[in-house]
Parts: sequence; C-alpha cells; structure tokens
Amino acid sequence: MIIRLFFVVVLIFFVSCSKEDQLSEKDLWYSLNIENYEMIQQISCFCFPCEFNLPKSIKVENDEIVLIDGKDPKETVGYESFYSINSLFYFIESKLKENPEIYEINYNKEYGYPESIYFDMSKMIADEEIGYYISGLKIIDND
Repeated sequence: MIIRLFFVVVLIFFVSCSKEDQLSEKDLWYSLNIENYEMIQQISCFCFPCEFNLPKSIKVENDEIVLIDGKDPKETVGYESFYSINSLFYFIESKLKENPEIYEINYNKEYGYPESIYFDMSKMIADEEIGYYISGLKIIDND
C-alpha cells in the first residue's frame, strides 16, 4: 500500500505542471500585475485613413494609454481603437460572445498577453475583419 502511494505521489510530481502552465493566458498576465509598459500595436482592418493601420508605439501607465507615438492619444486618428493589454482581453471576450465565424488568437508564452488577434465575424460580409498585433513589449518599473 505504501509503495503504491509513493508511486502515485511521484507520478503526480512529474506529471504536474508549473503554476504558470496551470493558468490561462489572461490569468498569467493578471498574476504578473504589469500596469506600466510600452508596446508596438498595429491594427489590421479595411480602415481609412491608411495611417490608422500603421504600427503605433504605445505607452501605458496604470493600465491607461498615455502616449501613442509620443503624443497625447487624442491626437492620433482613431485613438479609441487602440487598447491596453487588459482592454484587449475584454475586446477578445466581447468578440467571442458574438460567435465569430473565424478567429485566431496567439498568446505570448512568457507573459500571457495576446500577440495576435484576428476576428472575421461573418464570411458573407466583406471588409469587416479586424486584427491586432502586439510586439516589442517593454515593462516599465513601477518605481
């Protein structure tokens, strides 16, 4: 009996995952409590003007976007369409509730934030697809 118990404990030890492996990507991101960071965010859509689709350098402090390309966010065309990472998680949840026909989301393995997001809500509607791409995440110290 004791030998069996020993093997079960050893098996559980080797099969079990690390804490981060057990967390969802969103849970991992929130567990790290990252509120201040910089990132490159690009929106992919059939939107005008064309500058809207260009990659933007975004600075986030206390989970609020404070700069887009070094300027006040309100000076950026379509600024309300750019999101902090926490807001991207809400965006993902809201789009998934709408039952998209096609979607793809890829997450950063180390921090859990979405690196690429793509939604096509209806194959029958042209040009309503939207994608977000996040790169170059740089965590800023909270000090």
